Amino acid sequence: MKFLVAICTILMVFVITLAIYADMPKFGSLPSGKRLERIEKSPNYKNGEFQNVRPFVVIKPRNLFESLINFLFAKKQNKCEQQIPSIKTDLINLNKAEEVLVWFGHSSYFLQIDENRILVDPVFSEVSSPVPFFPKAFPGANIYQPKDLPEIDFLVITHDHWDHLDYETVRRLKFKTVICPLGVGAHLERFGVDSKNITEMDWDESIAINEFKIHCLTARHWSRRKYKKNKTLWASFLVETPSSFKIFIGGDGGYGSHFLDIGKKFKNIDLAILENGQYNKNWKQIHMHPQETVKAAEDLRANTLLPVHMAKLALSTHFWNEPLEEITELSKERKFRLITPMIGQKVILKNNNQKFSKWWVFATK
Repeated sequence: MKFLVAICTILMVFVITLAIYADMPKFGSLPSGKRLERIEKSPNYKNGEFQNVRPFVVIKPRNLFESLINFLFAKKQNKCEQQIPSIKTDLINLNKAEEVLVWFGHSSYFLQIDENRILVDPVFSEVSSPVPFFPKAFPGANIYQPKDLPEIDFLVITHDHWDHLDYETVRRLKFKTVICPLGVGAHLERFGVDSKNITEMDWDESIAINEFKIHCLTARHWSRRKYKKNKTLWASFLVETPSSFKIFIGGDGGYGSHFLDIGKKFKNIDLAILENGQYNKNWKQIHMHPQETVKAAEDLRANTLLPVHMAKLALSTHFWNEPLEEITELSKERKFRLITPMIGQKVILKNNNQKFSKWWVFATK
């Protein structure tokens, strides 16, 4: 009896500790009040959850426990112990007339175009998860901090997963407006962002800011910040600049017919930024393999493809640089131009002659 009481006490303490920990600001908040009322009117919200246009089922392995143990504790092929090559571009003193893109690794990147600064899914913390030890950024892959960035005109958040929405990063950034899918604003307000600076959008909604047109578009993914899933929306975005340059921000998501629909609706997409990494056959419907990334770029009829969602974190089991090798080979003799900048390297927008090295071959697997 004493043993059972001790076990129950330990379990109770664990549950209480977990509940207290999960109530920290970094976990955000679920939508409520007028925000929830708006969500419930969305055609994409049914049965208490946001829904994909085409439902998906994650393929479950035969032995879930063994797969989990292997993922957490086995030596991952995706792990990189050697220093990732990078360049530290001075963004604070960047001439505002320059039109550039700088990728920070994984799915975070900075755009300066038509004298406006756009920042997408910034994660500058060393760890991108609810726990303070996993997964850590590869050596050399996390060279930027919020203090290294100028004031941002548009902060774009594609969904609420930890590797795309980081509490410590957001609270230390300087930005004028944050644009995000429905419901994500609840997290941001919990982070301390003023509600007046938050613009939440549903799929197929558009807004105009500073002569920019921003379209919130479909993606095939899911969301969860805390216990309940799909209470906030996930999205891709199309940005049309005053100079008529079109940028597709893919966020996370599996391949689907929506890419073809977007390509037909928004002709002459200049730059498509698409996920290409952390894929696995068990979740192929919500993350693209390189051959699907190539197909998505072709469906979008994009002039240039920038692959992201790689080279910073080990969230799957493939070799860390496999996505870059695969996409480079698959993109040969395609109509689009592939660009593969080093972390921190300045990409000159509207310059189709800029060359990029195979920087990933200088690091071991």
